[in-house]
Amino acid sequence: MNKLAILFITCVSATSCVNFNRASDTTNYYEYNMTLEQACILKNYYQEQSKDIPSSVQAVITESEMDCN
Repeated sequence: MNKLAILFITCVSATSCVNFNRASDTTNYYEYNMTLEQACILKNYYQEQSKDIPSSVQAVITESEMDCN
């Protein structure tokens, strides 16, 4: 019984360190670690390849309110 309690406490402690409710639409430079220039280069690459632009790339561009030209 004592080993089971220790195992339970260890599991609860380990899972409490993990954030499962992370908001996916929080957008800032520190989360994506991407500058506007990098986001524009990636956007152009995905468009040339006819692929969907990742939401992280689009979020950086949208947040900066600038056009990639």
